[in-house]
Amino acid sequence: MDLSTDQTESSAPLASENAVEQEAATDNTVLIRGMDLDVFNAAKEGKIDVLREHDPQHLNQILTPTSNTLLHVYIAYASTPKLVKSKEEAPIMPTSFVEDILQICPTLLWQQNESGETALHMAAKHGLAEIVKLLIQTAKAHRCEDLEHGTAAFALSSSSEEEAACWKIFIRTPSKEKDTALHEAVRFKHLGVVEILIREDPDFSYPPNVAGETPLYLAAERKYKALFYEILRTCKHPTYQGPNGRTALHAAVIYGDEEMIREILNKKNDLAIVTDEKGWTPLHYAASYGHASIVIQLLKTDKCSAYMGDEVDKKTALHIAAAKGHVHVMEQLISYCPDCCEVVDQRRRNALHYALKNGQPRISNFVLKDPWLSNVLLNAKDVDGNTPLHLIRASLYTQIPLFIGDDRVDKMAFNKENMNAPDVIKAKYDFIYKIYLANELKRNGASSGHRILSENDNDGQKLKENKGGEDTETNKSIRESHLIVATLVATVTFAAGVTMPGGYYQASDQVNGMSNVSQQNVTAPAPAPTPSNGPTPGYAVLTKNTAFGLFFVFNMLALCLSTFSVLTRLFILTLPEAEVRFIVLRSFIIKITIASVVLMMCAFISCTYAVLSDSPSLANWGLLAGAYLFGLAVYARYFLVQWENSIILRYKLNRLSAIIKSRCHID
Repeated sequence: MDLSTDQTESSAPLASENAVEQEAATDNTVLIRGMDLDVFNAAKEGKIDVLREHDPQHLNQILTPTSNTLLHVYIAYASTPKLVKSKEEAPIMPTSFVEDILQICPTLLWQQNESGETALHMAAKHGLAEIVKLLIQTAKAHRCEDLEHGTAAFALSSSSEEEAACWKIFIRTPSKEKDTALHEAVRFKHLGVVEILIREDPDFSYPPNVAGETPLYLAAERKYKALFYEILRTCKHPTYQGPNGRTALHAAVIYGDEEMIREILNKKNDLAIVTDEKGWTPLHYAASYGHASIVIQLLKTDKCSAYMGDEVDKKTALHIAAAKGHVHVMEQLISYCPDCCEVVDQRRRNALHYALKNGQPRISNFVLKDPWLSNVLLNAKDVDGNTPLHLIRASLYTQIPLFIGDDRVDKMAFNKENMNAPDVIKAKYDFIYKIYLANELKRNGASSGHRILSENDNDGQKLKENKGGEDTETNKSIRESHLIVATLVATVTFAAGVTMPGGYYQASDQVNGMSNVSQQNVTAPAPAPTPSNGPTPGYAVLTKNTAFGLFFVFNMLALCLSTFSVLTRLFILTLPEAEVRFIVLRSFIIKITIASVVLMMCAFISCTYAVLSDSPSLANWGLLAGAYLFGLAVYARYFLVQWENSIILRYKLNRLSAIIKSRCHID
């Protein structure tokens, strides 16, 4: 009677579950079942006795929503030091629960979760070396036939894997992201786990995962030296691949680790000429990052990489070093491969083209000192007929006087558009320093070629092929705004100077002793009687007021500066190349105008304070508003446009340095 009652009670939940499933199937609803809370807590805390109460054949079916098994749950929590049954009992050994649960349900060893991770992946990720060792020992102790339910989840593709031992297949099993347990151990820097996995299966060449990463590349990229050396020295057939076609050598070069580079080259020196998806060899990256000592290592291994160009532009390492301004790298490249300077890119540009185009004056000075480089690079033309001088940046004129003044440089060379260097500089109106550079070229014997003049050209100064000379909308807007602001300030300050705050003394004031302020309803007490029997008519009333004195000074300065700014702008219009000259002087003129605006505001504040001196509260509020305005102006000047100061200062220092060097060179 009791047995039938128990069967009835146990079958009731099953019947209700079946009813729920049938109802869900009718509604086309997907039911997500989680692991029972008591079972989850038992797995979490390693309570094997609770799990023994369940059917051993169905333990592998107790899963979380992402198909994590009881073993996955336990390992995730085993990484924390909380495996204690109670305060009275001793801590549970991490491996004891794993050993017991695998004896009850061996298929849990191979079972994967939704991400394709086995218990070995989870243990390697958390650095549980003892559990990793136990899992491998358990895999060795069982035959694959004993784990047929678990092995059904794995699809072995290569014949080598099919011939491998069952436990080796277990170690090599990838997740859905193609990560092996070794990938996880390296990613989270667990040296003990790496040592176990590599020494158990040293013959396996670990393939890259979905992201293109091999364990060795991960160790090199993350600069995990101990893990890197362990894999490279213990694994018999290490794989070096990385993402984007890179290798572990690329990663070591990028991060500048000479010891890793030495180990890799000793093991596999042909990686020195392997290119990535961009066509860059490790030497390209060493040149880009300025690692001169690494450049020496790579060139000693294989000099061919010095002549290899990339996929897009066919740039060599010498091109890249020149563009970056790494003189010390160029020195090593030229010392090991003197003729690599003859290699040009897709547009037939050499290293000096790249240096001058990217504003690297140190490279030009280095080239001038070397007779061989000077012979090859100075006057070489690209596919458009441009020499390096055609591509020079105008802002460099103060830094390259030696290059422009060198007699070996052909300053009158013409490109395929019949333009020489002065023509190109003249065509680029957007260059702030173009006039200075043109004068520097002219002083050294270069002048406009006059080969392609416009039909309506009056004095031979306008080029027909002037693509950069059109006046931009930005420049027009700046000129118009500047002229309007300067004129407005001049008008306002002039009006304020004519109509003084506080008004003037009237003729009647000599009789009444009171000052009726002209055109205002304000009266002010007259000063003490004078020998002329009263104040002089037409004099300002507030001349004795300190604030009024400040107003007069500020207003006069604002009027003078704004007038100067307007006159300068008008004077520039009468000169040749007026728009270019305005661009060159724009910064100075705008600063003068800004100063006049600031002084106008100071004059207004002083004026307000003078006429409201009998009402201190209003006068103080005016001062506070003015202080707030100046605070905003200072913030905008020194925080929002601080980079402008650094550019101007750097320009002035470079110019001074160039003048000193040129004088020393002459001496």
